[in-house]
Amino acid sequence: MATTESECIESLREAARRLGESPSKAQYEELGLTPAASTILRVVGGWNDAKERAGLSTSTSRGSRVAPKPEGVELPDEMSWEDLSQDQRWHYRNAEHNTERTLRRRARLRAWVNDRKRERGCVDCGESDPACLDFHHRDSAEKEMAVTDLITHGHGREALRREFEKCDVVCANCHRRRHDRRPAVVGRADGPRTKRERLRRWSHERRAERGCRRCSETDPVCLQFHHSDPDEKSGSVGQLISDGAEESEVRTEVDRCVVLCANCHRREHFAPPTVEENGGAKATETR
Repeated sequence: MATTESECIESLREAARRLGESPSKAQYEELGLTPAASTILRVVGGWNDAKERAGLSTSTSRGSRVAPKPEGVELPDEMSWEDLSQDQRWHYRNAEHNTERTLRRRARLRAWVNDRKRERGCVDCGESDPACLDFHHRDSAEKEMAVTDLITHGHGREALRREFEKCDVVCANCHRRRHDRRPAVVGRADGPRTKRERLRRWSHERRAERGCRRCSETDPVCLQFHHSDPDEKSGSVGQLISDGAEESEVRTEVDRCVVLCANCHRREHFAPPTVEENGGAKATETR
């Protein structure tokens, strides 16, 4: 769900209530409120503009004397340094710092989301490893945005909690079972009619024969080919078949792979978010 201007204004008013004064951008960020200051700048257009709409006092953001643009600061072609507000110039001068802060904030939120997934576990099988778990919307019509996209777009915990309420937590294996993406040719009585269909059925049967190398999963709907050596990968098996690759090429690619279930495949590639110890340890974060 996109952040609205009214949410930005109300958050600024809340900051003013806590501080007892109109907040500077730095003061607002110290409070840890959402939406983030960068989101307010994007939605409203400027820090002083947002404070003015919130009925708060503003500081002078523009002046007749503007220091020259520092070396190393890059602007989009259509922008002029002199035409920017004070807040915008601060943003461009501190772009690297802002990027690092944004990445830290996203990492904290992803760690927090992983804890929520671990607590709830898969509603179908009980799997609790967050590497395997997703928030699955029960009704796609109610879906505002994927949980991962909410984090990327700067939304905070309240927006995430609202989206959680619309979702079940399911593991990757159960997610695939719910949608059952097996090739249509597998269930057809008259067999494959084209090379693509023949290779899709062969691929399906090959996964079923091998089963997951890491666990006991044998349902081919859950099984995937995984390249043990990424440097040998010329393409995914499914994509090669879809692209009409020669059968020999498809078989060669399969020989480079092991079979993993979707859950074990997730674990293979999972990189937990790094949260700085002084940046808000997970154990001390509010739920």
